This record gives sequence, structure tokens and C-alpha cells, in this order.
Amino acid sequence: MARILLTLPPLIGHLNPLLAVAAELAAAGHELAWALHTRQLGASLPDGARVFSLDAGDQITTVVLPKVRGLESVRLFFEDYALPMAEQSLPLIEQAARRFKPDVMVVDHQMIAGALVARKLGIAWLTSITTSASILRMSPMLDDWVAGQYADLQQRYLGNDTAIVRVDRPDFSPWLNLVFSIEELLGNVHARIDAPYTFLGPASGQGRRDIAFPWSWLRDDCQRILVTLGTVSRDRDSRFFEVMMAAIADIPAVQAVIVGPSSLQASAPDNVLVCDFVPQMALLKKMHGVICHAGHNTVCETLMHDLPMIVAPIRDDQPVIARQVIDAGAGLFMRHGKVTIATAKTTIEALLKTPALHHHAQRLGSALRASAGAAGAAGHIAAIADAARA
Repeated sequence: MARILLTLPPLIGHLNPLLAVAAELAAAGHELAWALHTRQLGASLPDGARVFSLDAGDQITTVVLPKVRGLESVRLFFEDYALPMAEQSLPLIEQAARRFKPDVMVVDHQMIAGALVARKLGIAWLTSITTSASILRMSPMLDDWVAGQYADLQQRYLGNDTAIVRVDRPDFSPWLNLVFSIEELLGNVHARIDAPYTFLGPASGQGRRDIAFPWSWLRDDCQRILVTLGTVSRDRDSRFFEVMMAAIADIPAVQAVIVGPSSLQASAPDNVLVCDFVPQMALLKKMHGVICHAGHNTVCETLMHDLPMIVAPIRDDQPVIARQVIDAGAGLFMRHGKVTIATAKTTIEALLKTPALHHHAQRLGSALRASAGAAGAAGHIAAIADAARA
């Protein structure tokens, strides 16, 4: 059996797929350890997990949402979060690897420190990639800037050790990169970073907490849509939700469940239900369409239920994923910040009445349900561990 060290940033969305993969590996008898920020993620690990803490007094563990968008937000993410976290995590992950002596490491694509430690110590490693946007090349100028930042980081950490090859993108494994998405969604419009990939679809298997929901509110004589902006963006502003409510109020044959702040409940029309939280997977089974921010998890969960969507991206990788959904024929675009009531109404009606959108959503849903998921990822990890020990 293999010894496997997993490391990732303090982001629950990056932990969830690895929890499902780790459960598969543990069931097969492999010995696991985690190098992560226990203050943020420790409570989410299974009982008895072996943990090497990355907590440090000056550790940057919170993503500050930038006011800028697009490629500039990517640059600020590297400068203000990913690179400082790498600098601070390098000695701690190296210490964990030297103590645990793993046969293989699994490194989240945003935890560059884990990738550099694996390179320095000669440990086989795989990259865990949680979103289909992360493997795409950006603008030539930004790609060059990222390569320069990584070159400086490698020089500071590896020093004059010429035995270790420097590469432009050390965050991508030369062994294998586990992409928790499908190629049917990714498409081939944009160039990818050159690396070996396997596309696994979402890694599910972790239970979610039970959330009460008034199921009797849903009517059989209405088409139903779910409106959600995810947990991070939900409370940024209420205007988007207010526009959606006004548009849906004018479509009496439609009901909508909005996952938004409770302050909106008093002004919701009769055919709109506002909830702080919902049992999303169970609720999707009752829906006919979704309006969302194009977060990767929400997109995959929507498509796994064969549902078309309206995408209103806000930040980070959301515009890229939104474009993928539209190019794949399963979604319509809506401007998050400037959508009008009239445009929202027209777009919602088109979502529910366009057969091609439903057809392509079903096509992508079939591909997602047929994907290898957590079990497939675990198989690849175990195989590379075996090869590394041979």
C-alpha cells in the first residue's frame, strides 16, 4: 500500500473533491496524510486523519475579493494570495514531506509550494485541478508574467541546485494532472497549458448537511428555476436578485427559488421563494433551469441534472466557464451588473422554451454522469505511487 500526502490551500471548494478521492484511497488501504491549514479546514477532515498543519502566525489564508475584474483580478490573486501563501508554506510542506516520506503527493493547482517541494525532494506527484478554466492559457502578457513570478519563486526556494529543472509552470505535474471536469465542457477553442491531463468529472461522495426546505411550495403546474450566485458572491449586492424577482413576477407560469439574503424575503413576489440556504442537489431534481454565476461546481451540478442555465459571471474563472457553457450550447449569457428587468424576462423565457439548450444540457449531463470521478482519480494516484516505488 502507498503512502500519500495531500496538500491544498485553505479553500473548502478545493478540499471537497480531495475528500472524496481520499475516501476511495483509504478504503483501498492506502496510508494518507494531509498538509493544510487546520484552522480553516481541519474540522472538515475525517476523524483520525493524520495532519501536518500549515498554520502560521503570518499566514495569508483569506482571499480578498478584488474590485477589478478579468485578467487584472488574476494577477492580483497571484500577487496577494497564491505567491505569498507559497512562500510561507514551503518550509512547512517540506518538513511534512520529510517526516511522512510519501510515495506520491497530490498537490492542488493553487498550492504551488507542494509542487516545488515534490520537485526538490524527488517525489512523484499529481496536480489536482478543481476547475476547467485553470488549464487554459490566458493572454500572452499575463502568461509571461506568471512564468516570471514562478521563475523567481523557484530561484528563491531551489537556489543554485542545478539538478532540479526549472519550468515555466511548475504547478502542473509532469506525471499527471487530475482535472475534475470533462472535455465536452472544456471544448477546444482556447489553447491549454502543455501538460498530461486526465478528465475525471466531478468528484462526489461527501455528504452535505441537511437543510430544511418547504417542498410543498413548489407547484406542478409551473416551470421552476433556481437562482444562485454561490456562497462567496451571494451577499455582495442585492440588485441582481431584485431584478430577477421583478422579471419573474411578470412570468406567472414560472416559480423561482432564489438563494439570497433573507432581507429580500419581504419584497419577494408570490412566485418567488427566497432562502438563505437550500438542499441544492435535491432541489435541482425539481427544477427546469438554473440562473447562476458560472461557478464550476454549480455548473457541473446543474448539468448533471440535464438542466440548461443562464450564466451571469462575476469574477475569477467564472467568465471563462460561462463561455464554455455557452459554446457547448447549454446556456445563455446575462450581464450580472447591468441586466435590466426586460432583458432578464426575455432571457428566462428563452431558457425555458429553447429545445436546443435542453438537448445540449442533457448531452453534457450524460458525459458528466459517465465520468470516472473520485474512484478514477484514486486509481491514477495509486498507479503512479506503484510506479514510483518500482
